[in-house]
Amino acid sequence: MTKTFALVLFSFATLLPVANSAAAADRVQAGEWETKTTIAGKPVVSKYCITAADARLMNGDEATLRRYVEQSTAEKTKGRCAVKSVVVTGNRTVVTIACGKTQVVGTTTYHGDHYESTSSNGVTLVGKRVGACP
Repeated sequence: MTKTFALVLFSFATLLPVANSAAAADRVQAGEWETKTTIAGKPVVSKYCITAADARLMNGDEATLRRYVEQSTAEKTKGRCAVKSVVVTGNRTVVTIACGKTQVVGTTTYHGDHYESTSSNGVTLVGKRVGACP
């Protein structure tokens, strides 16, 4: 598996369910997010926007979140990857995604307006909400 593909695979497992500062039950607040991804010791910083509609889906129950992650993963990987499991426990989500024989488990823990994620393939992410979407 290439480093780029590993980053893409792990990103789907972790970037979808990010953090919040809106309410204790919510995992995601709509807005612009900045994420620092470290793969093979090299950091990459990216920004992305989460819409209010996407935030509602991500903050849903476990079944709603799973449907959202499945749809997003299928779209972003053009059907090459599949979600094997989504587990939500308190302020933590664990998402398992498989692309062929390669399987990655991403664990994300939330802390209000930021989060940390680790994966079974050694990729880490640290994200924070930086404001409203442009």
